[in-house]
Amino acid sequence: MNHRVMFLTPALGKGGAETQLIKVARFLKHQNIDVLIVSLKQINDFPASLKEEGIEVVFLRTNWLYSFIPNLYSLLKVVRNFKPDVVISFMFIAIIVGRLLKQQFNFKLISSIRASRIDRKWSAIFKLTSGLDDSVVYNSNASKEIFEGNGMAGRKGIVIRNAITVPNFPTILSNSTFKWISIAHFRVDKDYPTLFKAISLLKEINFKVDILGHVYNLDWPLRSILELGIQDHVNLLGFKANTSDYLKRSDASILSSFSEGMPNAVLESMAYSKPVVASDIDCIAEIFGASNGGLLFKTGDAEDLASKMLVIMQMGEEERREMGRSGRDIIDRTFEENIVFNQWLTLINSYLPQESNMVNP
Repeated sequence: MNHRVMFLTPALGKGGAETQLIKVARFLKHQNIDVLIVSLKQINDFPASLKEEGIEVVFLRTNWLYSFIPNLYSLLKVVRNFKPDVVISFMFIAIIVGRLLKQQFNFKLISSIRASRIDRKWSAIFKLTSGLDDSVVYNSNASKEIFEGNGMAGRKGIVIRNAITVPNFPTILSNSTFKWISIAHFRVDKDYPTLFKAISLLKEINFKVDILGHVYNLDWPLRSILELGIQDHVNLLGFKANTSDYLKRSDASILSSFSEGMPNAVLESMAYSKPVVASDIDCIAEIFGASNGGLLFKTGDAEDLASKMLVIMQMGEEERREMGRSGRDIIDRTFEENIVFNQWLTLINSYLPQESNMVNP
C-alpha cells in the first residue's frame, strides 16, 4: 500500500505558493506516493491534467460564510476516507485548518509558511495553535527569522527554497528596444501604481514593459496608463500559464511589490539570466545579498525605481550579462528543482515507517 500525502491550500490560484505546491505534489506522485490536494475554495488556475496524472483535487465551496457546515462535513469526510500519513499545509489559513484537523485525525503535519508577514486577523489563532505542527517549513531565512523572532512559531523550523526550473539554453539580449518583463497579477500588494509612475518618469526613453498577470477586469490599470501617457511603453498581456518565451525575449525584469514571500517571478527571471530590479523587502534582499543578480529600490518609491531601471538600461551589454550570470548561479546552486524536491522528500520520509521509507532518487 502506497503512502499518502495530502496538501491543504486556501485555493489553487496561479500564485507562487500554489505553483510550488503543484510542483511538490507532482514530484511525490512520481515517487509512488498517493497524493490528494484539498483546496478550501473553488478556485483553479491549473490544468485539468492533474487528475490524468493521478493527482486527485477536491474543491470546497468558495463562500464559507454560507457553506460552513457543508464544507466542514466534506472536509472531514475527505480526510477520513483518504487517511493521510502526512498533511502539508501551504499558507496561513490552510495551516490553521491543518492544525485543527490534526487533533481529530492524528496525522503528521508539515506547515509551509510562504510569506514573512501574516494578516492581523489570523495572527492570534495562528500563534495560539503554533505548537501543533510536527514541522514548520519556510521558503526563506528572512521569514524564519521574523516568525521565530516574534514568537509566532511553536518550534524551530527549517528552510526549503522554492523549486525553480532552470533552462538549459543560453538567453541572448538582442532587442532594438529595451524590453522589461513584469510577472505579477494585479493585486494590491504588487503595487503596480508605483511601477506605472516610474515608467512615466522615463517615458522619453525607448523601452517597453510586458506585464504578465491577471488584470481581474479592473478598470484602473488601463485608466492609469492613459492618464500617465505611458501607453506606448506598457503591454498588458494578461495571465500566461507559460512565461518561458516572454522571459527569453526580455532584457531585464521588474517586481514592484511591497509584500512578498519568496517571489517565483524574481527567481525565474534569474534562472533565465535576466537582471532584476525589485523592491527592497526581506526575502528579495536575501536573494540579492547572496548574488549580484539585480538592484533593489526603496519600496513604494517611484523615483528610486525609475533610477534603478535607468541604471540597468544604461549598462553595457556585457555588464548586464554578468549580472544575469550571477543571478543564474545562485538559482543553480540553491533553487534547482532536484535539490529542493529531495529536501522535501527527506523531510516527508522522516515521518514514514522506517522499513518502507522512499529512497531519494
